[in-house]
Amino acid sequence: MATLTIMATSQPGLYGTLSWSSLGYMLLTIGVLATLLSGRRYLMGYMAAGMGYWLVIEVLQSIVVTVTSMSSGYGYLSAFILSIVLMASFLAYRYKKQSVTMAQKTGVETLDRRGRPVATLAKSGIAQDKYIEHTPIYNNYKPRFRN
Repeated sequence: MATLTIMATSQPGLYGTLSWSSLGYMLLTIGVLATLLSGRRYLMGYMAAGMGYWLVIEVLQSIVVTVTSMSSGYGYLSAFILSIVLMASFLAYRYKKQSVTMAQKTGVETLDRRGRPVATLAKSGIAQDKYIEHTPIYNNYKPRFRN
């Protein structure tokens, strides 16, 4: 408590180098060490990923502001939108690549959500056509649908 009192009442340069920013850095260091020593170390990965993403935003913003004559605020906005577009295009590329790979491995193509065979089968009134009965794992099995 004495440290906070000295920091609150001191003028810059009178009582040493302890200031509000150094208190903040001390608290940040204590928080990071407590997280590292706890069972929730995986949170540090999320923190590092967030800092990396913010670094990408900063780099994009500086490039956008340097190349164009935008203000800093519009530079951040355009950098954020550009990063979202880049992420979306990367995820779309990975999804397309994965679906092609899965079709090659299994020989089964992915069905469209609005594919006609699935919709026709779902509208069918016969219970035997609508449901698939899987192999039971218990001994006293009595099938509900007869062939």
